[in-house]
Amino acid sequence: MLRIPLLLLTTALVGLPSQAGVLEWLGLSPEPVASSSFLPVEQAFVLTSKQTPAGLQLEFAMPPGYYLYRHRLSVSPHNASFGDWDLPTGTPHEDEYFGKTQVYYQKLELTIPLQQVESDGRTEISYQGCTSGLCYAPQQVSIPLAPLR
Repeated sequence: MLRIPLLLLTTALVGLPSQAGVLEWLGLSPEPVASSSFLPVEQAFVLTSKQTPAGLQLEFAMPPGYYLYRHRLSVSPHNASFGDWDLPTGTPHEDEYFGKTQVYYQKLELTIPLQQVESDGRTEISYQGCTSGLCYAPQQVSIPLAPLR
């Protein structure tokens, strides 16, 4: 006789995960609560770009506690060519992901001289950053460039 109520309870609970918040209410959250405190990558590393007569201006903005790895940042031209430029020296940093390295905190501004840009020119930017307790996957962004006059 106990089997029927137990079977009914089990059947009812199987359908509950589709109900918002039920797993959390039961203390069976599928993700750790701390995971919600990490920003999505596009908010953690905000990239803006602007093409000017001086070149391509790039800016990364990061909230406090977030940082970009210098050795994981690259800017590559496609159907375009850059003048001479270098990444600025970063702040020394050591963590469990990459050991001793250099990172950028809060803001990174770059101006990359453009020598030539074809009609389908673009810049490919690759980067990776972290915060305490989380290292984001490497990211790639493609920025179209306007032909030079």
